[in-house]
Amino acid sequence: MGVVAPYVGSEGVATPYVSLTEVKFSPTAGAIDFSNLVGNASQAVQDRALYELIKRASSMADVHIYGKFGTLSATQNTENGRTHVNRLGQIVVHPYFTPILELVSFAAGYGPGSALEPATLSSNNVEIEREQFVVTTNVGLGPLVQFGSLNLIGGSWSTNNEVFVQYTYVNGFPNTFSTASMTAGSTTMSVASTVGIYPGSQLMIWDGMNDEPVIVSTVGTNSVTFASPVAYNHGVGCNLSSIPAVVKQAVIHLVVGLIKQRGQGGLVLNELGEPTPYAGSSVMNSEDLTIGYALLEEFKVVWGRS
Repeated sequence: MGVVAPYVGSEGVATPYVSLTEVKFSPTAGAIDFSNLVGNASQAVQDRALYELIKRASSMADVHIYGKFGTLSATQNTENGRTHVNRLGQIVVHPYFTPILELVSFAAGYGPGSALEPATLSSNNVEIEREQFVVTTNVGLGPLVQFGSLNLIGGSWSTNNEVFVQYTYVNGFPNTFSTASMTAGSTTMSVASTVGIYPGSQLMIWDGMNDEPVIVSTVGTNSVTFASPVAYNHGVGCNLSSIPAVVKQAVIHLVVGLIKQRGQGGLVLNELGEPTPYAGSSVMNSEDLTIGYALLEEFKVVWGRS
């Protein structure tokens, strides 16, 4: 076996940004007949087909924003590359994806692999900003050297002070779904994932007319406890996230566009309440896709380290 790439990307991760309920009860999708997505199939099959369309529409949103890599949903990624050390001995890294939520591990050195020196991370030597992080520990570098009033880290003043780095970090918007029902007055929600969720996180439970904001108190393996009891009952499949509402609206437009694009068997109720079949793409299909992509423009980023 040859050398295996050390990076772990998030491409291929398809996480829905909206629930079945959010799509079905959205005014944008109000005219769509969701009982005929699959011919002569049960409602459970129709719901599964809609769920797959939501995942594909969410992936379309990711591709529009990041290109072929990355996802808005919070993920943990391992990346490697090369950067430079400034004269203060600071290593400034612009990772591929943002916002940066946590730096899990970091190593640097003048060579890859075993030449990398891992750093012990703390709030005293790591500064996390939305689109970059700064490590001030002198891993992989020489000791502090003083030239008069100048304090320089050994090796940092070289014009060729390129260092190899490898790091694991958490990025994106927390986005998960409830796995059990929750009654009004409860404080703990069982969820599929807690990646990107931390004590103090301000999230939203998306549940139709029972939407409500929450603040996280503690985080378990597959559960989140809120600082205050919830006001409403919430069933399985509710979305708990900080995904911006405009992204959710964009994904719903993309879902509607995909359904209309499907053509045969795709029914849309006209103004008189009569179902109208759509065979092939239509102008309305193009409009929904265009609106969806337009709503995502503010989130579009250029992939790559700057």
